[in-house]
Amino acid sequence: MKQRWLSIALLIFAAGLWSLALGVLGVWFIAEDHSGLLASPWISWSAGIAALCAGQLVFLACVADRVFPSVHSRVRSVAQMGNVVILIGSAGVLISVTLLSSV
Repeated sequence: MKQRWLSIALLIFAAGLWSLALGVLGVWFIAEDHSGLLASPWISWSAGIAALCAGQLVFLACVADRVFPSVHSRVRSVAQMGNVVILIGSAGVLISVTLLSSV
């Protein structure tokens, strides 16, 4: 039983750090002025939103599901799919603007 709690605690710690790193990266992409390809606001904002949504998705999938296992499945699905839709949309904008700016 102690090994199970230890493995869950290590998973929560690692996934928490991973989601925090993605969140900080997303805020950095949005808040700072960049040069080069990231100088375009479309690219920096899309990259920032994608990183923020990825961080939230990692947190929801790895931490929240283990800390709160009795959450209704519909609530969990709406929260995760909302982040996935925003992540795919911002990644699509990021890819298309990057391809258009490199031409």
